Amino acid sequence: MPRCRASIADFVPHPRYGTTPVRSGFKIPESELRRSYWRLSSDVLFPETALPADTSKQNYAVFPRACYVDVARTCRSCTRRFIFFAREQRYWFETLRFFVDADCVQCPECRRTAHALKRRLRRYADLRAKASLTDAELHRLVDDARYLLEHGTLKNAATVGAIKNLALKRIPRYRGVPALIAALGATRR
Repeated sequence: MPRCRASIADFVPHPRYGTTPVRSGFKIPESELRRSYWRLSSDVLFPETALPADTSKQNYAVFPRACYVDVARTCRSCTRRFIFFAREQRYWFETLRFFVDADCVQCPECRRTAHALKRRLRRYADLRAKASLTDAELHRLVDDARYLLEHGTLKNAATVGAIKNLALKRIPRYRGVPALIAALGATRR
């Protein structure tokens, strides 16, 4: 049965729980934990972190999860190791009511980046759809275009070039304009 022998420095830090498995005080044998949920049969887990679950709050199709346990994972985006904490699982499955077979596949840093990209892309699209923009909205559009361009989300240089030209006309002294120009130049190389 896999056990984690990695140093806590090997794990991407979680903003709320850190890098160390969080002991729960509950004693659930490792063999019982592995049998309680199909995905745990081959995972690296920390039995001392097990928490009992409230199945009445779970969203499940066939089998509820009787308990949660800290599990070591590898991020699908950056390939670094992180811990999917039992307390985080309880929040996902009992408070947010995610489907109990949902799994955490990204480390906290990559999840935060993905959420920021979605948020900025949504705002970028909303601002692009407006017929006219205030200066404050144009500032946000410039900043979002630069961020999305730097993260490889925007591919149409002509559209970003039009935003740059509008910003040079209306808000040439805004500090985000040179940053957008630099990002646009970096993508054209």
